[in-house]
Amino acid sequence: MTNSKGLELIAGDIGVLILREGQTSTNMAFTWAHNLHDAGMTVCLPELSKNPLTWQEVNSDGLQDWLTISEQSLAFLKSRCSVVFLIGISMASAIVLRLAELLGEEIDGVILLEPSLPKNRFALRKVWRTIDEELYLVEQPLIMLYSNQADSEYSENALSISQSVTSPFVREIVLENSFEDLPVILEETSAFINEVANGFWLSDIVPNDNDLIDAEFESIIAGLALDESHPTNFLDDLDRPDPEDHFEKPNPKLEPIRDRSKRNSLLAMLLGPIYAITAAIVGFNPFGIEPWPGVLVFIGGLASFFYHLRDGYEDDDGAIL
Repeated sequence: MTNSKGLELIAGDIGVLILREGQTSTNMAFTWAHNLHDAGMTVCLPELSKNPLTWQEVNSDGLQDWLTISEQSLAFLKSRCSVVFLIGISMASAIVLRLAELLGEEIDGVILLEPSLPKNRFALRKVWRTIDEELYLVEQPLIMLYSNQADSEYSENALSISQSVTSPFVREIVLENSFEDLPVILEETSAFINEVANGFWLSDIVPNDNDLIDAEFESIIAGLALDESHPTNFLDDLDRPDPEDHFEKPNPKLEPIRDRSKRNSLLAMLLGPIYAITAAIVGFNPFGIEPWPGVLVFIGGLASFFYHLRDGYEDDDGAIL
């Protein structure tokens, strides 16, 4: 059923493993391989099967044979190249996904063309069920090229894969004529390989802080009137001081107390303690109640002083202290 003989094209440090089954897409796959080789890449195209197959004709043992052959070609590429990409055509997409799950960071990117997945997954339970359940392990940059015709299952398969993998960079290319859109396939896959190999794809998932800062600044000044035809603008108003908000230097000189009642109150507050202290020192006590006259005069003067400090009650709208 399987034969590991295939095509090997040796070139540069970027290695590409192309997997396809049967002879249906042989010419397209060989053209694809030579195109990548002409671009300076080392390409392996093993032969998984000579005859076109359906998923009903593939048992779990056959799928495991495809995986074994693919691992052999991949080991050859890894021994010669530091960067390795996987390409899966139609049913061989299942093998590519499994290799991506198993090898993780050893694979730099994944390319799927018209991905075909078994509808009756229990028929291939031993192999496919494991592949399906572990799609979240596919963390490499991924590109899928598929036709989106009404009777096509490829778009449904691509959607299922994109929802299950955890790749940080997923690109989808819709083909109008499937395998006949070879120029589009060659152009898109070559661009994808170069972007990933050179790290350009990282700019698509890492936000640019400068862009965020510029956008925020533009949103702030969007509503400001900076039209110089007006005598003043918003920025001028910010620079102009508020006439009601300024500092007034206090007067260090004490103003004279012009209210006679307040002056009398202060005089009582001053003479009361002097009388009490003098009477205590010289023993002067004509009333026999010293020093209380002086204390009472002080308290009366203090009360009178605060009484005359109050404002009128008619216009008051707050507390009086």
